[in-house]
Amino acid sequence: MSDVVLVERSAGVLTLTLNRPEALNALTVDGMATLADRLEQAGADPATRAVVITGAGSAFSAGGDIAFLEELPEMPPARTREIVYGAFQRVPRAIRAMDKPVIAAVNGAAVGAGCEIAVACDFRIASDKARFGEVWITLGCVPALGGMYLLPRIVGLAKATELVLTGEVIDAREALRIGLVNKVVMPPDLAPAAEELAQRLAHGPARAIAAAKRALNRGLAADFSGELEATLDQQIACFATRDFAEGVRALAERRAPRFTGS
Repeated sequence: MSDVVLVERSAGVLTLTLNRPEALNALTVDGMATLADRLEQAGADPATRAVVITGAGSAFSAGGDIAFLEELPEMPPARTREIVYGAFQRVPRAIRAMDKPVIAAVNGAAVGAGCEIAVACDFRIASDKARFGEVWITLGCVPALGGMYLLPRIVGLAKATELVLTGEVIDAREALRIGLVNKVVMPPDLAPAAEELAQRLAHGPARAIAAAKRALNRGLAADFSGELEATLDQQIACFATRDFAEGVRALAERRAPRFTGS
C-alpha cells in the first residue's frame, strides 16, 4: 500500500501530498494521524522553512472517509473524542502552532475536513478547478477542526455563517472574491505558484517570519484551543443524532438527506 502522505523536500520547503487519489484523498484516522506527525516533525525541524500541503490526483480532499463516517453513530463518545482530538484536530493544531508558514495548494475539491485543513493554513493558492465547502451541515453535523474559529476571521461573519449553515460549495473564483484564497491559477501553474511562494518564504528572515506568525495568532481575540474543545463537544453530540446517521447514509447512497430534527 502506498504512503497516505507523500513527503518531498526541496531547499527548505517540505511538500506534503495527501495520497489517496482513488478516493479523492478522503481522510482516514490513520491518514490524519500521519499528516499530523509530518506537520509536527516539520515544526520541530530547523531545516524546514516552509510547508506546502496539496492533494494527489483531482482533489485536495473530499473530507472524511465514508467508511469512517458510517462508524461514528455507533461509536462510544469517549472513543470519538479520542479519535477527533488525537488525530483529526492534531492537524490544524500543528499548522497553527508551527512558526513556519504553511501553504495549501488546492488542486480540486476541498470539502468538509479537507476545507478545514485549507482554512487552517496561512496561505491558500487554488487551481481554477478548486472547490471549497464547509459541508458538515449536510450531514447533520458541525465543523470541529478550527473552521468555526478561523473562517469568520478570513471571510467575515456574514459569509462564514452562510457557508457553514447552508453547506454551500463555492468555486475558486468565488473563494477569491470573498478572500478565502490568496490567488487562483490555471491547473498546470498551481504547483509552480505554490513552490514560488514557499521558496520566497523559506529564503526570507526565518526569525522575523516566526515572530510575525506568532503575533498574528496572538491578535486573534478568542482562544483557538478553547474553540476546538468547544466544537468537539458539539460535534460528538451531533454524531449521536439520527440526523447524522441519515446524512451519512444519504452521502453513501448519493441522494439528498431526509432530516427529521432528531
